Amino acid sequence: MRSYTSLTNDYGILSLNNSAANITQGTRLINDAIRVIVNKFYFNESSFTTTTVAGQQFYNLPPQCRKIINVTGTIGTVVWVTKDCPDRNYWDVLNTIPFTQDFPMFHFIWNQNTQVGIWPTPASNGNTITVNYQKRNIDLSQADYTTGTVTATNASSTLTFAGSTLVGNMANRWIQISAPQGDNQWYQILSVNVGASTAVLYGNYTGTTVSGASFTIGEMPVLPEDYQDLPLYRALEVYFTSIVPNVNQAKLYQGLYERGYEQLNADYGSKVTSVVLTSEDAPLINPNLFQNNVYQA
Repeated sequence: MRSYTSLTNDYGILSLNNSAANITQGTRLINDAIRVIVNKFYFNESSFTTTTVAGQQFYNLPPQCRKIINVTGTIGTVVWVTKDCPDRNYWDVLNTIPFTQDFPMFHFIWNQNTQVGIWPTPASNGNTITVNYQKRNIDLSQADYTTGTVTATNASSTLTFAGSTLVGNMANRWIQISAPQGDNQWYQILSVNVGASTAVLYGNYTGTTVSGASFTIGEMPVLPEDYQDLPLYRALEVYFTSIVPNVNQAKLYQGLYERGYEQLNADYGSKVTSVVLTSEDAPLINPNLFQNNVYQA
C-alpha cells in the first residue's frame, strides 16, 4: 500500500528535490492524477437512500456526489429502475401536465448535481429512493500516524490504542500493525471512537493477538494496491516534462505510467469477470417472438 506520506516522500527523492515547495507541487500533481484515474473506474462508488414525500418531486443529493450512476425506487418488494432524462426540454415536456404515481419512470439531475428529480412525482410517503453514484475524490493530505501502541485480538474487529490521539477522520484510512509483533497486513478502518481510543476494522484482524504493538495509520489513494504508484509516475512525468525538463526521465515515467494504466484498464476496466462472448457465442434470437410495442425507449 502507498500512503500519502510514502508517495510524497518518493516524489521528493525521485525528483531530486525535497524542498517544501516542490513537495507541495508534487502533492497537487499526485492528487490530480488520482482524480483522472479514479473517475474512469468504479473504485469510488457509493449509494444514498432517502424516502419519498407525497407531492415532492426533487430530493437533495449528498454533497460528495460527483456523478449519478442510476436511480431506483422501491415500492413494496419491487425495485423500479428509472431512465435518465436526457435534457431540460425533455423534462419540461414530461411535466407539462401534473402527474403523480408511486412507480418512478425517469430521473433528472438538477442544480449542479445537488438535486435529483423523479417523474412522475411520488404519490405516497415512505417509499425508498436509492441513488447509486460516483463520489468526488478527496485529496490526499494526511501524514502517516504512528504515535502510541495498539492492542489487537485475533478474529476481532476492535483495536484498542494507548498513548495515541485518534481523530474522527481516521475512519476509512488503513492501519498496519508492524512485524514481528503484528502480521504487517493493511486493514481498513471502519470507524473510530475518539473518547475510548478504539477503532473498528471493516473485517476481523487475522494475525496473532498482540498487545502494545507499533503501528502505522496511513491515508491511501482510492486505487487497487498494485496500481497506487501510477499517480506518482504521472506526477514525475509532468515534473520532468515541464518543471525541470529532462527528456529521458520524462519518457521513463511516461512509460511506467502508460504500461501500468494499460494493465489497470485490463484488470478493472469492467466489473464483468466472466469469459467474454464473441459474436459466434451469442445465441440467436427470433425477433418475431417480440411485439413492437412491448418497450419503447
